[in-house]
Amino acid sequence: MDLNSILSGWQEYDDRKKKGVDARFFSCSEDWEVEYLIQKIRKANPQLSEGEVYSAIRECCRTIEAPRPRREFVACVIAKLKLKST
Repeated sequence: MDLNSILSGWQEYDDRKKKGVDARFFSCSEDWEVEYLIQKIRKANPQLSEGEVYSAIRECCRTIEAPRPRREFVACVIAKLKLKST
């Protein structure tokens, strides 16, 4: 899985975030955002369980301070999952 493939096609996410919050940043406190990222990663990597992806997201939530730039945050999650991040 490559970082750019995970970062492409976030239109639904961006549309939802436009309701007053900057879409360039990931919010760990919004359940729908966490679920969106889990599904996005699992679509490209169905061998991963939701729990594995969730754990990686939680770890990155602890290590990257808010505001969390989307690209940096997704790269962190990919690294925690030990997936290719080119």
